[in-house]
Amino acid sequence: MIISAIRETTPNETRVAITPETVKKYISLGFSVHIEQNAGLSSGFTDSSYQNCGAKIFSSPHETIKNANIILKINAPTPAEITIFSANQTIIADFHNFDFSKYFSKLCASQTTCFALNLLPRISRAQNMDILSSQNNLAGYRAVIEAFMLLPKAAPLMMTAAGTVPPAKVLILGTGVAGLQAIATAKRLGAIVYASDIRETTKEQVASLGGKFVEIPTTENFESKQGYAIQASSQYTNSQKQALQKILPQIDIIIATALVPQQKAPIIIDKQMLKMLPPNSVIIDMAASSGGNIEGTQNNKLITKNNIKILGNSNLAALIPHTASNLFAQNLFNFIKSQYNTEKSTLKFDFSDELISKTCICKNGKTILEEN
Repeated sequence: MIISAIRETTPNETRVAITPETVKKYISLGFSVHIEQNAGLSSGFTDSSYQNCGAKIFSSPHETIKNANIILKINAPTPAEITIFSANQTIIADFHNFDFSKYFSKLCASQTTCFALNLLPRISRAQNMDILSSQNNLAGYRAVIEAFMLLPKAAPLMMTAAGTVPPAKVLILGTGVAGLQAIATAKRLGAIVYASDIRETTKEQVASLGGKFVEIPTTENFESKQGYAIQASSQYTNSQKQALQKILPQIDIIIATALVPQQKAPIIIDKQMLKMLPPNSVIIDMAASSGGNIEGTQNNKLITKNNIKILGNSNLAALIPHTASNLFAQNLFNFIKSQYNTEKSTLKFDFSDELISKTCICKNGKTILEEN
């Protein structure tokens, strides 16, 4: 059985779905591994590093996947990539940015089976396959690094002969995986950190990392059974804005991470609130591809408004591609290994297993997206 990975063609994507380390693991299970030429170069993996681990290198994506049984990707297939897939091939990737309304019928027409790992159920067995956690963790870290590179101030408190340098103040919007890592990173750099989330249950997590939770009085519950945030009421949104307005005049950096699954990202900081920030403040909007938490954010662009820099970037993990690829590739390997029969040395996806039934969006071209 052949497992393949092609070079990612999504703009600004630098990661790769198979690393030399996972090549060795696949081969140890009996798979052959095919890699497109230079597929891992942006992540720091040369073709020779793949070949030294037993992979075969091909010069084009078509040749790479020609005889492949399984195709591993970072992002969902592009329209151009869909045309080179063959019937009975299996594609495993992150489909969270895939435009289902435009391209899903074309994907099904290719007669492939597709697994969207962004749909993994939140169960203990799936933790080591969770691409969202591994990549968001890195993104939260990188967001803070990017912010301080743009901020013309130092992060920690400094006592110098020339005077005292006050610590920077950082506000984190949304305390999921990315938000919590952003808190931890900003604290390690010596900043004072505030955090806001509609889920009251995250308050203790924020405190454990040294952050100050922005209290918003409410009796409403905005957390789904799966632990994700749900859409807030207008009453809560107004209360949140009032609470944030009290601290915005002292904030140097905002890291915005708040998302609601399968919905447009909520606007938390509007144009009027932006005017309350001090000059030279920096905002990193990680929700930019879903509309953004900051009014006026543009994805993959750095804009300046009223002396405030706003960077929209929903793929910050791609800025540290070596580490991100290592984690993503291991997540994919763990997913495949969960379906591998060691005794028979065979791979068969068990659709009675919720890991499979919840992530499969089409099977041999048949749509099963509605069942998830």
